[in-house]
Amino acid sequence: MNDPYLYDDVPVLKNKLGIKDYEQLRQAEADICFAKLLSVGSIEHDKLDEEYLKAIHKHILGDVFDWAGNYRIVQMEKPEEILGGDTIRYAFPKDIAPQTKQYLKEINEQKWNSMSVTTRAAKFTELFASLWQVHPFRDGNTRSVVAFSAQFAKEKGFPFNFQLLLQNFGYVRKAFVKACDGQYADKSYLQRIIFDAMGGNKEKEENIIE
Repeated sequence: MNDPYLYDDVPVLKNKLGIKDYEQLRQAEADICFAKLLSVGSIEHDKLDEEYLKAIHKHILGDVFDWAGNYRIVQMEKPEEILGGDTIRYAFPKDIAPQTKQYLKEINEQKWNSMSVTTRAAKFTELFASLWQVHPFRDGNTRSVVAFSAQFAKEKGFPFNFQLLLQNFGYVRKAFVKACDGQYADKSYLQRIIFDAMGGNKEKEENIIE
């Protein structure tokens, strides 16, 4: 099946910038999205739900892609260097909406402020890694999930250093990949940086894996 998101003559995502070179598009997208990520807090919303997640995605990528803010309609595979070229098993398009709703429901039902930092970081890692693995959008999933998680923490009233994740974005994406690697999943990498983002003290709480 041909990917309708790609140009017919080159394997590059169709974009509003008219760029057909992969590296040029990657850099332009990164530059535009970084500025947009810093203003995510300006997005109006009533609930921390899937419509808000879509709004974040559209805000971040709307200047680059026509389909920003819409769930993908194709199955995805992404060869990951950290997995030796294997891919994470992402949700099928028909399962994106129900799975996204379910994970966001679970995220919203937690009593986050009654948890210790260690427990909160572990649960936050578990649920947001599950949401990330759905991979609801054709591109920009890590940025959207990270931005959503930061706004979620802010509105729920517990610390979350969004800048720490942005400054270590490459690490964060690889950590999501490792956290979702089926029977070989290792959530410790993602949990460490989330623990730090929540203000955890490594010297007092060295073992954050429960």
